[in-house]
Amino acid sequence: MLRTAIVLAGAAGLAAAQDLAEPVRLMADGEYVDTEIGHAAPYLHDMNGDGKRDLLVGQFGEGKLRIYTNVGTETEPRYSGLTWFETGGKVVKVPTG
Repeated sequence: MLRTAIVLAGAAGLAAAQDLAEPVRLMADGEYVDTEIGHAAPYLHDMNGDGKRDLLVGQFGEGKLRIYTNVGTETEPRYSGLTWFETGGKVVKVPTG
């Protein structure tokens, strides 16, 4: 029987599924990170150039993007409450559906 391991590509390279930690629910300002509707697509990236990866969460409902700024450290992140990803004073929306 052929088995294929699920892999995750990231800054550290590839990791086999059995090497990953159990999933955890992330919190920001003492509240669980959630979306208004539908599925969430989280991504870690330094959004503000301070050297710490912030949490970007896309949501299926309206295609809006949430930013949770990392106010902790890179190795022990702690996220602030959400701000919407904006450009030109308007909330960014990506196509859904």
